[in-house]
Amino acid sequence: MHRFVKTWHVTPWQGLLAYVLLGALWVFAGDAWLAQVVTDPLRLSLYQSWKGWVYVVVTGLLAWWLLHRARAAERLHHSLTKELGRIAHFTSSGIALVDAQARIHWADERLCGWLQCSLAQLQASLDGKDFGDWVVVQDRDWAAQQLQRLLGGEIEYYQSRRECQPVTGQAAVPVLCTVTRAPRLAGEEQQLICVLTPLGEMEAARAALERSETSLRQAQECQRLAASVVDNTSEGVLVTDAQQRIVSVNAAFTRLLGYSEAELLGQNPRVLQSGRHDAAFYQALWARVHERGHWQGEIWNRRKSGEVFPERMSLSAVRDAQGQVTHYVCVFSDVTEEKQRQAQLQYLAQHDPLTGIYNRHYFLGLLQDTLQQAQASGERLAVLQINMHRFKDINDSFGHAVGDEVYRHAVQQAQGVLRAGDSMGRVTGDELAVLMRGVLVAEQAGDLARQLIAAVAQPWRSPEGLSVVVSASIGISLYPEHGATAEALLQGAHAAGFEAKSSGSGNIGFFRESLTSAAHERLALEAQLRQALRADDGQLQVYYQPQVDLPSGRIVGAEALLRWRNPHTGGFISPAQFIPVAESSGLIAPLGDWVLRQVCTQGQRWRAQGLELQRLAVNVSPRQFRLTDMYASVSAALHDSAYPARALELEITESVLADDPEKNRAVLLRLRGLGLSIAVDDFGTGYSSLTYLKRFPLDVLKIDQGFIRDIPGDSDDMAISAAIIAMAHSLGLLVLAEGVETPEQLDFLRQHGCDAYQGYLCSRPLPADEFAALLQAR
Repeated sequence: MHRFVKTWHVTPWQGLLAYVLLGALWVFAGDAWLAQVVTDPLRLSLYQSWKGWVYVVVTGLLAWWLLHRARAAERLHHSLTKELGRIAHFTSSGIALVDAQARIHWADERLCGWLQCSLAQLQASLDGKDFGDWVVVQDRDWAAQQLQRLLGGEIEYYQSRRECQPVTGQAAVPVLCTVTRAPRLAGEEQQLICVLTPLGEMEAARAALERSETSLRQAQECQRLAASVVDNTSEGVLVTDAQQRIVSVNAAFTRLLGYSEAELLGQNPRVLQSGRHDAAFYQALWARVHERGHWQGEIWNRRKSGEVFPERMSLSAVRDAQGQVTHYVCVFSDVTEEKQRQAQLQYLAQHDPLTGIYNRHYFLGLLQDTLQQAQASGERLAVLQINMHRFKDINDSFGHAVGDEVYRHAVQQAQGVLRAGDSMGRVTGDELAVLMRGVLVAEQAGDLARQLIAAVAQPWRSPEGLSVVVSASIGISLYPEHGATAEALLQGAHAAGFEAKSSGSGNIGFFRESLTSAAHERLALEAQLRQALRADDGQLQVYYQPQVDLPSGRIVGAEALLRWRNPHTGGFISPAQFIPVAESSGLIAPLGDWVLRQVCTQGQRWRAQGLELQRLAVNVSPRQFRLTDMYASVSAALHDSAYPARALELEITESVLADDPEKNRAVLLRLRGLGLSIAVDDFGTGYSSLTYLKRFPLDVLKIDQGFIRDIPGDSDDMAISAAIIAMAHSLGLLVLAEGVETPEQLDFLRQHGCDAYQGYLCSRPLPADEFAALLQAR
């Protein structure tokens, strides 16, 4: 390895040779020179004696200097060799020194290990192998060309993929070989340095470097992202050092509190204190932080403007690797709006949004709490339920906005007559309830009820001068006479109010047991009807009453009538009982749809049997018309049964024509577009407006049986019936009379041109199979 050292030195052998040459030069050349200069023998001998001494001294010094240089060079050579060996030992690459003929002069331990042989074996070139045989290149020609270019000075180095072939025949080690020229002194043979790096380790190192760079980039990105999150988060962030001096705040902090960062740097966060918390609060807060490293809760702080506001705050201690606190981080959010929403939600949970009085839920809770107090104190209470009238007419006439204003006005007037300690709540849409305390006698509740009725009747006046008046009726129940629970007292007041409302506006009714028994009967009937509709077990049946063409006497149609057989007694429940219950409970909608489908299915079955009728009529109640999408319901029934629309007739009452006429006219036009016919049932018992008959798409006018029953004994009924027939014909409508039971009635109708009739004179309503038998017999 001494050939790598660029320094001049003399070996011991070179020093000895120099010594001999110098001695000979001195002896021979010196003597000849002295002989020419000195002729005196004495002087010559002196000179010779002097020359000997000079010779000895000079040669001694020269020898010492040469030996010193040789030893220093040897030490330097040994040191450099040792250092380079150490470097080669700790590198992952193998190193070889070869000459231009590819003979190996030196190799490190790693390369020897790959080749499974010693350095001496490599230097001896066993079996005539050179470096290219031990370390095989894939493209020898290319490598030879590159070597010549390297030796010629065209390139500084070249690289090639090679394989180190072990002597033992084990698997070759793939390496990347980098060849460069070794520095040389003048006259020395050019040698090459070959550095061999395992490709597997290179790939692993490259992958490790890429992973390291990726991790660094990820860490930098995470740091950048974290800083961006802190700067852009909606929560305020404040950081202090261990001495609680503010060192940083984010943009949200300055936006929420109004301070700039420069104003707060170095300050203690106590400058933000609101003054609403005492010292004990902050002591407990910091004790929690010191104990657990974290505190979270709600706190009041102060903005720069002086405004005090609530915030939800999280305070955490940041510790170093030794567990010492280095910083405190406070993250908070302004919860002012949240508190306002909570207060609003709390208010809405207890109050009616339209009037501001208590809602049903809170009123019930208040009533129950008051009852518990009354049970302990013996106090008597009264619950008054106020039923306000005509709000539907007001909404329909003036719109819901005006209706809401009138309602608020009525409530405000009613609140004005309440005594101290009384409470009011809205239990349903048009019903208010009043809790009256300290009732000594029932008359006190009656007096308050009359004052409430008078207050509600105070007219509401709009800015334009419009005046609207509403009326009310009130039901009263007393504690402890009429109930011991909130629900019982409200139910009693409701039952009494229902009876008072039925008697008309301005009435007052006190609860009695018979009212609840009737209500219980209605509820029980509703439950049984729901079960019958759900079970579809034959309790509900459709009967058919024939409709007869007067000129020919033929049965041309039938009116479908719903019948309900009691499953316990086997008898029938009157429609006058269950139809009102169905309408008040909303069951009329599914019940009417069920009847419509039954009729269409049965009509198609008769058509298949050859028993074709001109029409089957189905009644549609006003409540059903409002609750149901009639067009969709009728379309589905016709489609599913394949029954023709021309053979279906819908019977509506006059109230449908009067209730929201524009909307209902549009619905009837769509139904008429399906091809079915529309009849007005019980004409003459309702509004009887000729305008409705003219504007609505009608086909049949049915004279109510109340006008037919007393013919021919009642001349008024005869005149009305004759007028109805004439008027209907003038409008192009067919006329059908209901309730015909005598030949005299039939003769009268025939004389005045009535088109058809139905009634017991022909037949009672019949089940489907009996009606089919009647058709076949006729």
